[in-house]
Amino acid sequence: MGELPKIVSVDDHVVGPAHVWTDRLPSKYRDIGPRVVRAPLGEMTFVGGKFSFAPGDDGPMCDWWFYEDLRWPQTRLSAAAGFPRDEVKITAITYDEMRPGCYEPKARLEDMDVNWVDASLCFPTFPRFCGQTFLEADDKDLGLLCVKAYNDWMVDEWCGDTGGRLIPLCL
Repeated sequence: MGELPKIVSVDDHVVGPAHVWTDRLPSKYRDIGPRVVRAPLGEMTFVGGKFSFAPGDDGPMCDWWFYEDLRWPQTRLSAAAGFPRDEVKITAITYDEMRPGCYEPKARLEDMDVNWVDASLCFPTFPRFCGQTFLEADDKDLGLLCVKAYNDWMVDEWCGDTGGRLIPLCL
């Protein structure tokens, strides 16, 4: 019997690395554009299909996306790769606790090889599926720059040197 064909996965997710916007936005926006801040988790609930969360003074450490008034935590649910099924929960997580394939393309390719995946289309996490994070922002000019920066990162850095195995999914 011949070898089974590899999988083309069209429902994967990528956790954008902390530098997506800090490296790509014009300098005057870098302090107010999306950036990662490590801070304790104060509160996190999921009730009625809605998240509620806020940084605190005491709690597990979490890497948060800060953008305008938005505080968005990295959760194990968004970076579930490598965790046993019963540990995939809505709990705080830092980049240090994530499998590097969640945010580094070379590591993602290695993970794909282990799982017999030839190509992958990855949906965004923080920007949300269609970039709603930026559409809903107060500063529309900055929001548009954020979309452009994400798309440049997606094409140039996430997919750029992967030989077509990571398929760009732009906002």
